[in-house]
Amino acid sequence: MINKRFSTCLLLLVFGFFLGTLQVNAYIDHRNVRIDSLEMVLHGSNPPKGQELVDIYSALMRAYLPINSERCEYYARKVLQESYKVNGLALRQSALYNLGLVAYGNDRFDEALSLFNQALSVTDSMKNDKRYSEENIDDYYSQLYGAIGNLYNLQDKLHLAIDYYQKALPIFERNHWLQSQSILYHNVGELYMSMGNKAEAERNFLSSLQKGTESNDSLMVAMACKGLSKVYLALDNISKAKENAEKAFAYYHAHQAEDFGDYTQVLVSLARIYMKDGKDFRKAKDYANEALGFVNRDLMSEIRFDIYAVNCEIAMKEHQWQKALEYGLNSIHEDSLSTYNDIGGYVYLAQIYMELGEKEKAKSYINKIYNDMEQFASSDYQSGLSQMEVIYETKKKEADIIQLKKEKRWLLTGGILTASILLLIVLLLFLQWRNIRIQKKNELIKAKLDGELSERVRIARDLHDRLGGLLTAIKQSVGSESQTTALTDQAIQEMRNVSHHLLPDSLSRYGLRTALRDFCSTFKNVSFSFIGEDKHIPHEETIYCVVHELVNNAVKSADAEHIRVQLLCEKDYTAINVNDDGNGLLTKEKQEGMGLRNIEERIFSLGGTFDIYSKPQEGTEINIEINTNSSKSHENDHTHSR
Repeated sequence: MINKRFSTCLLLLVFGFFLGTLQVNAYIDHRNVRIDSLEMVLHGSNPPKGQELVDIYSALMRAYLPINSERCEYYARKVLQESYKVNGLALRQSALYNLGLVAYGNDRFDEALSLFNQALSVTDSMKNDKRYSEENIDDYYSQLYGAIGNLYNLQDKLHLAIDYYQKALPIFERNHWLQSQSILYHNVGELYMSMGNKAEAERNFLSSLQKGTESNDSLMVAMACKGLSKVYLALDNISKAKENAEKAFAYYHAHQAEDFGDYTQVLVSLARIYMKDGKDFRKAKDYANEALGFVNRDLMSEIRFDIYAVNCEIAMKEHQWQKALEYGLNSIHEDSLSTYNDIGGYVYLAQIYMELGEKEKAKSYINKIYNDMEQFASSDYQSGLSQMEVIYETKKKEADIIQLKKEKRWLLTGGILTASILLLIVLLLFLQWRNIRIQKKNELIKAKLDGELSERVRIARDLHDRLGGLLTAIKQSVGSESQTTALTDQAIQEMRNVSHHLLPDSLSRYGLRTALRDFCSTFKNVSFSFIGEDKHIPHEETIYCVVHELVNNAVKSADAEHIRVQLLCEKDYTAINVNDDGNGLLTKEKQEGMGLRNIEERIFSLGGTFDIYSKPQEGTEINIEINTNSSKSHENDHTHSR
């Protein structure tokens, strides 16, 4: 989970970058606009009219944006009003865009999104207006995609933010805006890094470096190297991490007065690199100490926390526990503002308090690790699925619009032909339309399912890789203290349970039978039986997720004494039966509330059938049948991760 303070840092970078892409018209530095002079002209004895009035309103709207949101909003509404008088689409787009910036600058996120979408609709209408060139329209689109991406970024909706940032990429490529491409790839890399996806982060940072090198812009190169140094440090590739960090250091050291925030981040990276390298601990201390000298500057809070964290790590290496405690406490948020990143600080504090002999405080931080781990894992997973649903619905609407345009073209062509030929063409078009609709629907459903599975895999991997090692380190540091060791063991076991249930490793290793047997065995009242050939079958991940959700529904909502899961696997046929003796599904609303409609959609996408039999107080039986012959054509698109 990325936190809002770090998002704001990216937000400012992206915001400045998207404003900087307006290359068609000469850029006006509105920081130097003489606001008082324009106000005097506006309210003088001979007030301006026509185009001069509109120009003054527009200049004041932009000039007030960074310093006075109320005045900016006032003049933006003036511009909006004038745009309708002169049918000025560019004026209307600019007014709506600035009103959106004011709204999201004041945390009115829903209002901001509505205004940005209105501005997008105005930009769409420019395509059929000869007054606006394609390059002008590209400027407006990239500006709005960046703003909407920033809006989602600020709300920690990272999948949606990345989706909108990437919509701007074809525009930058079409216009050969290399610097814009470099910064876009950098910011997407930062988002993937914050999500723990190091492979995608590396790919985007390398693309940023390539475009920055092509543009011959040293700042772009330094920015990409700074990101790559963090990726390679996380991958334990010390030589590459050091190489990129030192390249970034050379630039930011020469420009530390104007880029001291980026300079301190490079110092922190170098301190960690030399500390991990172990060959020159003195350099690690020097870099960390230099970064500490910037801590009272106007830094983003997350950068300040990271400076304290690296100095805490160094103090712990030197067994200076009181100093480490001071730095550690300064490296985390208050409880009400805690984030995923604070868990690492809790680990350090638990170790420090154990060394200082304050075992109760150590236990309290171990509890914080466990509680926050469970909270963030659940919220991150649910948020990720929600965002994938929004992207899925958006893609579906776009596909429908494209299909409607195709249908319109065909109908216009058919109108020219004779009645008999027209009838034949209409029939053929209808059949083609139906096939395309079915194909697109299946593709969209598959994309949605792949997104859900990738979210399960990512969260399971993050819990195991990023937190498992930390909890094990705590267990080793607390020694044989029985109560603390037991509490740590409990936290490790719960972490493994959460990770395992999201998508168990046994599924890819041994197949569906073993994974479902292990899952059902975690419940006292759930039994599992198997008939058929014990081998891997197509779409195991989707079937596992469906059974996982059905069993959880029955456990939580059915009030059943017994729940039975039966799996039948034959050569060309798979069947699943889940039944319970609970209170049954009384209404259709209850079925939809339990997510059975989504489960049915998943099974249909595999070419299967889904049947429910239920009566009040007589239990529920759900039967799923899948003909694996019909799904073999999909196997090449759905490879097992084994």
